[in-house]
Amino acid sequence: MNAEPPGERERLVLYRCRTPTDFLCPCGSVARRLRRHGLAHRTERVPYRRSDRPEIVELTRQSRVPVLFDGDEVIHDSKRIRQYLDWKHGEPESEQS
Repeated sequence: MNAEPPGERERLVLYRCRTPTDFLCPCGSVARRLRRHGLAHRTERVPYRRSDRPEIVELTRQSRVPVLFDGDEVIHDSKRIRQYLDWKHGEPESEQS
């Protein structure tokens, strides 16, 4: 697992749905990938109704989650987020999602 510099936790923020499990939605696949890389992050749960997500729309011009903030980078779409994490932090130790 990668060593994490001070302040990393504040830098990574995952906006995701309110689904309580990590196995039923695309947001969960991103959360699992973050854990596999050993990356600490803050999770923000957004409302189920897409019309109640103005902060997401403002940043990505769409109302879908997951959205990952990595410093100044804003990445949306679960597949893109997982690719970005693998590119930036190397392949995770177990590749199953």
